[in-house]
Parts: sequence; C-alpha cells; structure tokens
Amino acid sequence: MSEPKKSRTELRVGAFVVVALLIAGTMAFVIGNQRNMFQSKTEYTAVFVDVGGLRPGNAVRIAGVNVGTVDAVTFRDDGKVAVTFRVVSDAAHMIRGVPGMELPEDPDAPQPSVVKVGSKGMLGDRLVDITVGHDSFDPWPADQPLLTDEASDLMAQAESIAGEVEGAASNIRRMTDPFADQELSNDLKTVAQNLARLTGMLANGDGAIQRLMTDPATADEVDATLRNLRSTSSELARTSRSIRSVVDEVRRGDGTAHALIYGAEGRDALANVSRATGEVATILGDIREGDGTVHDLIYEDTADELLANLTRASDDVAHITGEIRAGRGTIGGLLVDPSIYEDVKRLVGDLERNDILRALVRYSIRRDEAAEEPEVSE
Repeated sequence: MSEPKKSRTELRVGAFVVVALLIAGTMAFVIGNQRNMFQSKTEYTAVFVDVGGLRPGNAVRIAGVNVGTVDAVTFRDDGKVAVTFRVVSDAAHMIRGVPGMELPEDPDAPQPSVVKVGSKGMLGDRLVDITVGHDSFDPWPADQPLLTDEASDLMAQAESIAGEVEGAASNIRRMTDPFADQELSNDLKTVAQNLARLTGMLANGDGAIQRLMTDPATADEVDATLRNLRSTSSELARTSRSIRSVVDEVRRGDGTAHALIYGAEGRDALANVSRATGEVATILGDIREGDGTVHDLIYEDTADELLANLTRASDDVAHITGEIRAGRGTIGGLLVDPSIYEDVKRLVGDLERNDILRALVRYSIRRDEAAEEPEVSE
C-alpha cells in the first residue's frame, strides 16, 4: 500500500473513532443526566403490601419531578415488600416527617411526606411518587422507613371504581326488572292517567286548591293567615319567656312566692289551712248534727218562722216609710210640710230670746253641779 493511501485510511479510522467517542460520550452524559448518575444521592426505604409490578430502575418522583430511581424490590420475612430507592440530595430536604407518626385525618393539618406507588398513565410504567412534607416537620431520617399510602394507587382506584360501577349496574338492573312485568306497566299507566285527571281538575275546577293557585285574593288570605300564625307563635314565645323568667325569679328570689313554694312558710301555711279546714268541717258537723240555733235555722222550721218575721218586719218598715214619704204623721209632717219646719224654727228662736227661760236653764245647771260635788267628812 502506498504511503498516501495509508495516510488516508488512518485519517478515516481516526475520524471514525473520534466521532464514535463523541457519540458515546454524549449518550453517556444524556443518560446519566436523565438518571441523575452524576449527583450525590440519599437512600430511602418504603414498605408496601403490594407494589403492583414496581421493579428496579423505575423512576422516583417528588411533586411530579424525577429525583431518583428504584434500586431494589425485595420481600421481607413478614411477607411485605421493601422498596429501596435513591433520591438526589438536593431534593432530599423536601422529604419531611416524624417516624412512627400517623397520617392526620384533618386535610387542613400539616401533612408529612407520603410514599405511593403510581404509574405513568393508565398503561405506563410503575413509579414511586413522594409528596412534599410540610415545612414544620424536620427532614426524614434516611435509616427509617417512610410513611406509605397504598390506597391512592391509580390502578387500585380504577379497580375499586369498576367494582362500584358493576354493583350500581346490578342494582339498576334489579330496580328495572319489575318494569318488564306487563301488569306493573298497566298499573303505572293507570296511575299516570289518574294523575292527569287530578291535575286537570286542579287546573280547570273551582275548588279551594285551584283558587289557591289562581286566585290572588285567596293567596292573600292564606298569606295573612300564615302571618297571623307567625305573629301568634311569636306572642306565645314571648309569653313563655315571660313565664320562664317569672318562674326563675320565684325560684331564685326571696319573696313571698319563693317562701311559700320552697321555704318552711309554705309548709306552715298548708298546715294552718289544713287545721282551719278541719275546724270548719268540725263546726259544720256540729251544726248538722247538733240542736243549736244555727242548726234550727238551717234544718228546722225556725228558719221559716224567722224568714216570715223578717218579711213582716220589712213590710212594716216599708209601710212606715211610705207613710212618712206621704207626709202623714208627725215625722212625715216634719219631713214633708215646710210650715211645720218654720214653726219649729220660730219656736226655738223665741225660746232663745226668752230671759225667764234662760234664767231657769242656768238655775237648773247650777243645781245639778252642786248635787254632783262629793261630801267631805271631817
């Protein structure tokens, strides 16, 4: 081989090797960057009952961002599955929580980081999804298993939803099966016809319901009645509150009512009433069974005689007052005849002016006073 040809061949081989090295380096850089091969990582562990086909090499995400890969999926002695994965150290601080804590039931409470097994779509690869813990928690220690939530698996949810849909469809089928019965269909048809006739009567008739729906005056009366009922209920409420306040005052106060109901005065009053009632009963028994005046007045003929005497006396009083009113007799004349009144007035005036009579009156007074003086014995 000539020297020029050999040089060209070596040049071609060298160019091919350089291009191959560049392609290999680029691929290694891209793949390594995608899998975070050139960054420091922190290893974590999560324990599941079922991982749903998760395998080493699947992606690990925090808040939807790829931050690592699954290293191993192994069985433990208790039959559960331990998933070991690595997360880039730059994202490890977002995994927060307290080992051994329970997930808060209140969605508004601070939530720790939780590990879930998810998928890239309905038919995609499985992956590990981690939620960001609340910043009130400390970073999760890498040597402790993370909290897991297996109920949020999308496929499990889909299976659960499918089961619920199947159950609902079965219930609907059981509900609609009776409608296949011709007799039931005829009954429903009859009911629909009756409802149509009833609504027609309500719309075209002249009953109370029809007037209520079409007559504004009837509607106004119903509204007024409802307002009156509302007002009455308000009054009853106020009355009940007043009664309750009075009862409270009686219970807590120190007045007569409180003393009668809650104090010893009430018992004493009841005892006095009881004694008085007993005494009245005794008196009534004595009157009924005795032979005194009250018994004679109530149960014997004495009452009739007394009533007859009272009647006669009232008749006499009525006769006398009638005679006096008519001006008959001395008292009647004094009360009715003005001339007798004038004569008496004039007689009294003459007596007051009579000196002899006044002297006689004074003499009589002195003699009476001398007779009343006591005698003093020596």
